[in-house]
Amino acid sequence: MADGIDVLLELWREQRDADRQTENQRATLTIIIVVVAAGLGFIARTGLRPSMLVVTLPMMVLGFYGAFACLKFHERCAFHVGQARGLRKKIAEQFPDLNIEATLKASSARQRERFPRLRGIRSYAALSVWIIVS
Repeated sequence: MADGIDVLLELWREQRDADRQTENQRATLTIIIVVVAAGLGFIARTGLRPSMLVVTLPMMVLGFYGAFACLKFHERCAFHVGQARGLRKKIAEQFPDLNIEATLKASSARQRERFPRLRGIRSYAALSVWIIVS
């Protein structure tokens, strides 16, 4: 029995590590925000005129790339979290006396009560919109 649980725990750990790696990659996208902000600063300083297409077109491309990449990283994150959730449920079935699922549900309920409005805002969508608008 312990061998099966060890396998499940290792699989769960791999999924969580993969999720963490995806989140780290998404965090590196902030370089796009810095580049776009620098472009906006340059345009604000020099004024918007046809010659600024050299700056504005790459900014648009970076914005669309950033939005797409952010959404793709969210998809990968959701995949790994879903896999880990399934493995966690399998572990909870093996050890029902630990009440893992009930504890996690209670924790989620407390989080919803503390942050009712923020819970509905999806960071991947907000970041994607911000990148495109910028």
